[in-house]
Amino acid sequence: MEIDGLLVFVPFGAPLSLANLAAGAGVASGVIDLTGAGVGTPTPNIIGTRSVFGADNGIGRQKPQVLCTTGTAFATGSAATLNIQMQAAVDQGASGGYQPGTWNTLVETGYMSAANLGAAKTVARFDWPPTFPFGTLPRYVRLFFQILTGTTFTAGTIAFAMPTTARDEVIFGAKNFVAV
Repeated sequence: MEIDGLLVFVPFGAPLSLANLAAGAGVASGVIDLTGAGVGTPTPNIIGTRSVFGADNGIGRQKPQVLCTTGTAFATGSAATLNIQMQAAVDQGASGGYQPGTWNTLVETGYMSAANLGAAKTVARFDWPPTFPFGTLPRYVRLFFQILTGTTFTAGTIAFAMPTTARDEVIFGAKNFVAV
């Protein structure tokens, strides 16, 4: 897998705990600023007439992929399930302090039970989607971890989550063919 250490939602060595939160809580990952300048900072260079930076990384020939892996296995006493959403927001510009605007969900996994959220499991992997609504050019992206309303996890962490430009994985499992 190819990654950039500065472009991560949940960095290696700093897992995001989703245990013992308020019932039905949602937790946001770190925010990736596509300019690299950082949230609250004006874009250093813009070519053209735009006043704020925005990009659609979900189009074109080479699209990044998003990878999200668990650390500690998830456990629940209340039938909690988890939905992982990739969200994007435009830059509010100088009048908004260069903060993210409204977060729009670009893609989501759907709710997964604790049985599917074991230790060291890849729980989300998808191509970087085109922006939504059409024509929106976001500057900021994040992952949002939404727990089903009225439920909680008693254990569980996200070990790391990041964009990557290549997948290198080994599939372990029974072979489904025999060479004769």
